[in-house]
Amino acid sequence: MSALASLLFKEYRRQVLGLLLLQPDQAFHMREIARLTHTQPGTLHKELAKLADAGILKKTLQGNQTYYQADANCILFDELSSIMRKTSGLADVLRHALQPLTDKLQFAAVYGSVASGKATSASDIDVLLVGNAGYAEVVAALYPAQQELGREINPKLYSVNEWQDALNAQSGFIKHILASPMLPILGDTDDIRQPDREVVGAH
Repeated sequence: MSALASLLFKEYRRQVLGLLLLQPDQAFHMREIARLTHTQPGTLHKELAKLADAGILKKTLQGNQTYYQADANCILFDELSSIMRKTSGLADVLRHALQPLTDKLQFAAVYGSVASGKATSASDIDVLLVGNAGYAEVVAALYPAQQELGREINPKLYSVNEWQDALNAQSGFIKHILASPMLPILGDTDDIRQPDREVVGAH
């Protein structure tokens, strides 16, 4: 996924868009963006100006500080946000964090407001996981990602048997997850939507 994003966008542009489009209700000043994206201020100033001129970002002045924020009224906002959710920051960071557990996890995906594009700066990242990893090791693996993304991560972990039982029971919670958008991290979403279908491993 990150290779696709790198093909579509220059590295610093991908980092800037990932930061701002995934937190559209939050404005950042340039020094803060530079720190969070590890981008040189000179390069960043030109990039932010181009994105603002294109209508992707909004630029506001507060005192002697210039703030930038994603413009939700941009005609490409939904499409660009979707690309960033799938290829930048969020998915890559979570996938990297869970890499040591791929032998124990058959499936992982983001669900809830972040996956549906309705998150605010206060939204948690809800992650569904299916496999035989322990809850404590999942939490430990995701902790660095939580620090990097600046959002609390809430893992919902099922063993394979527990997930099959949950699918068969079709509780309101399970129905809600299956009917809502999911952002895959490991495995195939089609495999976990059907009772008695084997959950294909992510490795």
